[in-house]
Amino acid sequence: MTNFRSNAKNKIQANQPVLAINTFAGGFDMADLVSKLGIDILFIDCERAGIGIDMVGPMARAAQRHGAAAVVRSKTRQVEDWVSYLDRGIDGLIVPRVETAQEARLILETVSYACGSRAGDMIIIPQIESEAGMTNIDEILAVKGFDLFLIGPYDLSHSMGFGGDITVPQVQEALDHIARKIKEQGERFGLPVTLANAKAWQKKGAVFNFHSLEALIKPGLEALKKEIAC
Repeated sequence: MTNFRSNAKNKIQANQPVLAINTFAGGFDMADLVSKLGIDILFIDCERAGIGIDMVGPMARAAQRHGAAAVVRSKTRQVEDWVSYLDRGIDGLIVPRVETAQEARLILETVSYACGSRAGDMIIIPQIESEAGMTNIDEILAVKGFDLFLIGPYDLSHSMGFGGDITVPQVQEALDHIARKIKEQGERFGLPVTLANAKAWQKKGAVFNFHSLEALIKPGLEALKKEIAC
């Protein structure tokens, strides 16, 4: 397979912000529709959206034909699943709930042997989304070779006992703590953003900014429904 480094990878390496859209749905047509609108990354969510391995390849091709990178969030933390995704010609891999340096090293080792000469062109992202991951953040950050670290606010909130409420001060402080640790080690980070907080997170140094397609559509749909009174 010909080596190809996505524009999103280049932007991340240059510390430029990228926009990733999570469709929360599978299918070539869905991926094609979203990718042609000018996003940096199509976030193919096999963990939370139930997108099967059979759809990863077609969705990746749809994204790539429009210049967007295809990045998969793995359904599991199993090496066999990571390799299956990587074999579909994707541009990047997100591994959920990374909590130890050993787990972090395993990701890099897997990408190296699964991708061979393409490994350096992949966007590789461990997700920090639990109290254990936060506690072990220093040892995880000591493992070098990742493009960035993705912070998961909602799962972190659940892990801390706040039921997914990310507005409580303790969770906000935890998010700032993790982001600050990452920046102090000269690494990059990203997280889900909204229209309300995207600018604030940009000022804090967020590089990978992702948003759901549903959240983008809903305000416009609600406004239209009011106009036509339905």
